[in-house]
Amino acid sequence: MAEASKTPTQSNKVPHQGDHDRIQMPSVKADGTLDQHNPELIGDKETTLAAVKEQFVQQAVSAADVVNSSGGTTVEGAPQDPAIEAAVKEHEKVAAAAEKAAEKLVDDLHKG
Repeated sequence: MAEASKTPTQSNKVPHQGDHDRIQMPSVKADGTLDQHNPELIGDKETTLAAVKEQFVQQAVSAADVVNSSGGTTVEGAPQDPAIEAAVKEHEKVAAAAEKAAEKLVDDLHKG
């Protein structure tokens, strides 16, 4: 019985870093940099913008929660924790900034 190859075959032989990556939605590394090489947006700009806004907002709100986490627990019927109101305001602030960053990124990539 022949042993299966452990390295994938390259179906479309192109240089590892071609001239650029064609994408519908960018992938963002944990440090906020793009994970594509000189990306070019393809497809509908508004669809891309909506998806990137959602991605950036979710990442920003999650990061804010990690930074501001008090490690508390919830209890049924307990009075509202004042920290919740502060967290909601922080979510709104970082979400707005994330949406602006998404718009800038998509506009910049769409021009290219």
